[in-house]
Amino acid sequence: MSKFAVILEELIFESGQNYKTFAASLGLSASCVTEYISQKAMPTVSNLIKIADYFKRSTDFLLGREEDGKNLTFKVCPPFCERLKVLEENFDGSVKEIYENAGITKSRYFDWKNGKRVPTVENVIKLAEFFDCRVDYILGRES
Repeated sequence: MSKFAVILEELIFESGQNYKTFAASLGLSASCVTEYISQKAMPTVSNLIKIADYFKRSTDFLLGREEDGKNLTFKVCPPFCERLKVLEENFDGSVKEIYENAGITKSRYFDWKNGKRVPTVENVIKLAEFFDCRVDYILGRES
């Protein structure tokens, strides 16, 4: 979480905005952005994507998982339940292997699969680590 907070704060500073102006430009509250920077909260997946799109960076960069890649554009993310089906189809093992080895509870995984919930950023990172790929790939922002 600390890498995200530091990177976000630097990007906002480099843009010449304050937290309130930045938050308003994304349709977020200033207190929400303050919580991200003070490490009291992580963004939702949808807010992470909004921030990445705003700065034209990858979610992986924002999370400190890769070096800076500026001026990037990505595809619009499909619903996570659809993306999860693609990930399963391209995996040689069982669904059980995915959620167990990624450290995700069975009920949570099936809630995602059935479109009842969306994962947290932390759980998306777990999936990216399990599949040994980028967060942007897990989210369907890239092929």
